[in-house]
Amino acid sequence: MLANLREGSLTISGLAEPFSMSFAGVAKHIEVLTAAGLVRKVRTPEDGRSFRIELQNKALSEASAWLTYHQKFWTNKLDRLGEFIEEEGK
Repeated sequence: MLANLREGSLTISGLAEPFSMSFAGVAKHIEVLTAAGLVRKVRTPEDGRSFRIELQNKALSEASAWLTYHQKFWTNKLDRLGEFIEEEGK
């Protein structure tokens, strides 16, 4: 669902379409994603009753930064461990 929202906001029905899920099932997923701060609901200006769902880039950027930091951290540690093992084997 998040990948589908990269191109822009979608209605709940639009999100449900490629997944063979009910409107209610998708709505539950949207509630979880909203609670996690990954998406937000925006009322459509056309009728004021329906919603469009859009990505919350701040939460995704923070998660990406956290993953990048830890990837670099562990890559460095594992590289140093590999070098140590090679030196000890000589």
